[in-house]
Amino acid sequence: MGVTLREIAERAGVTASIASRVLNNRPDVRVADETRARIVSVAQELGYHPDPYAQVLQSGKSSTIILVAPHSYYLMNARRIARMQRALHATGRPVLTADLTSFGEPSATVDFLLFTRPTAVVWLSAEWDDGDFREACAELHERDTYVLSVDHQRPLPPDVPCDAVTVDRAHGCQLAVSHLIDCVGDNVALIAGEGGGRYEGYRRALAEHGIEREIVGRLSGEEPPHEARRVALELLREHPEIDGIFCHSDLNAIGVVSAVRELGLCIPEDIAIVGFDNEPWTEFQDPPLTTVSHPIEQLCSLSMSVLRGRLDGNTEPWCRIVLHPGLVVRASTAGR
Repeated sequence: MGVTLREIAERAGVTASIASRVLNNRPDVRVADETRARIVSVAQELGYHPDPYAQVLQSGKSSTIILVAPHSYYLMNARRIARMQRALHATGRPVLTADLTSFGEPSATVDFLLFTRPTAVVWLSAEWDDGDFREACAELHERDTYVLSVDHQRPLPPDVPCDAVTVDRAHGCQLAVSHLIDCVGDNVALIAGEGGGRYEGYRRALAEHGIEREIVGRLSGEEPPHEARRVALELLREHPEIDGIFCHSDLNAIGVVSAVRELGLCIPEDIAIVGFDNEPWTEFQDPPLTTVSHPIEQLCSLSMSVLRGRLDGNTEPWCRIVLHPGLVVRASTAGR
């Protein structure tokens, strides 16, 4: 038989009502931090887990938090998902992770979320069309489900009914391209897919340095780094004057490095290369890769702060928090 709230209350020295409100994170409960910690500690010690189905029957909503996540095939996504999962479990609420790619159409994702009746949805790195994402947030908001957007690919307008903590990717791209221009001069190329601020940051950097000519290789997003290698080979053969390349991601940079070496060129002596994400292995690449650092830890920490505030009853207007990535300079550009 499972542990009951009455057992927890007796062990913690409080009423069952207080224990229930604390363990269900009810915003209307007013207890001392010491008392709250004692109740949670007793519940963990006894192995108590709230029944989300009973919660739905009683209140029409569960205390579950759903993390809507991108496909974990890529290491960068897997790192973000794992970090967010750890942070969400620390809230003491049931957490369900849903792979966004398993639903297909946006409407199917929204139907699932509405059926599950969570108290909150944390949307990690949504790549939907802005209109679809706005509509999804609106539907969930109407059903009294809170939405927190984390690391959205683009800045969200203030009227989208959700909180948002994101990274200014365009700023990071501008840093990367400006660094390349400072290192090698005007002939800097971009190899990237759509979205994520890559083109915006590239063009900002060119304008900042008075460069009008763009050298761009477009990725469709399929099979990186193989596609990046193919695009890089085509671009370098068409534009042998290229001295530097900014890549959409560190994973794409692997393919670009392969293409550069296939053409008998050296890094960074002939071509300097910069990636994006600062994956753990980039430090050990040959040569170590200069890259834009994606602030995962800060992103998750701030997101959890916003989420906890909302769960505790914060009713302030929707927030928009924007983090700025930095540049990690290594040997793939050093010495130029």
